[in-house]
Order: sequence, then structure tokens, then C-alpha cells
Amino acid sequence: MKLRAFAIIAALALPTLASADDKTPNDKTTENASKLSADEVKIIARLHHVNQMEIDLGKIAQKNGTAHVKSYGDMVEKDHKSADADLTAFAKKRGLKSIPADKSDTDAERQDQKDMTAAVAHLKTLKGAEFDKEFLNMMVTGHEQAIARVDAALNATSDQDLQTLLKSVKPMLQRHLDEARDLQKNPQASAN
Repeated sequence: MKLRAFAIIAALALPTLASADDKTPNDKTTENASKLSADEVKIIARLHHVNQMEIDLGKIAQKNGTAHVKSYGDMVEKDHKSADADLTAFAKKRGLKSIPADKSDTDAERQDQKDMTAAVAHLKTLKGAEFDKEFLNMMVTGHEQAIARVDAALNATSDQDLQTLLKSVKPMLQRHLDEARDLQKNPQASAN
């Protein structure tokens, strides 16, 4: 179970990005300051992937969880849909016609994605309290990692608009983390 949770965390987490000093002349330079660098596009692609995964997991929770976890799943789904709409609008404003797929750069990342796919498939087979326990463990660990990776991304980009977008996502991630922890402690707690 812990391996599955770890795999989902790794897949949801934003990759550690190269520092601004590592940018090549073809990245965000004087030619077009509104264009995003390759590393910034990776941040957007990973965040879009996280949003899509959270939307899907929220839907699964609404189907397989107990009443309080269903409510939590509804909140997660709605919040990530809204965050993804903001992200998509930002990407279009910055010249991306569509957000590229989040690509794994290493064999370890590819294996983590395979493990995550298997973990989600297993999660779909669970119901009620058994589902709640595994789902909430995934949500806590995943949101802890996502917050840490957003912080890393904030330090990796000098783009003020992207920093503002990332900063706007953090309170949502923290709220999801806090709610999941509350539900772990008290399964009868109300998700808002």
C-alpha cells in the first residue's frame, strides 16, 4: 500500500527544475519576453497533469467513498477544475495553443507513472472505509509533495505571472491536505 501511495505522490509531484542560470538563449530571452521557457512549460505541463489526476481521483472518491469522503472528493474535483481553467487561460495568454503532455524524463519517473496507474486501478476496486483509508493516505502524501514541488517551482522561475499563478494554487493544495488529515483523524469530519 505504501508503495502505491509513494508512486502516486511521485507522479503528482512537480519535477525539480533547473535554475534560471541554466537557461539557453532559445529560452525566455530578449526576443520575446512573454514566451515561456522550456522549464516553465514543464511546470505548466506537470501542474496540468496534477489537476487532471486530482479531478479523476475526486470523481472516484465520489463514487467509491463514504459520505464524508464523497464530499471531499467533490471539493477536490471542483477546485482542480477551477485551477486547471486558470492554468489553461494563463498558458493560452502566454502563447501555448495547448498544454503539452507531462513527459517523464527518466526511467524512474516512467516506472512511477506505471505504479501510479496500477495504484489508481486498485483504488477503483475498493469501496467504503477501505477506499477511504487508502484514498486519504494518497491525498495527504500527494498534497504534501505537491506543495513542496510548487515551492521548488516558485524558486526555479523568474516569471512573475507564473509565480503569481503558483502562489494562488498553494492555499488550495494546503486546504486539501488539511481536510484529508482531518478526515483521517475523524472519518465523520465534514469536508468543506
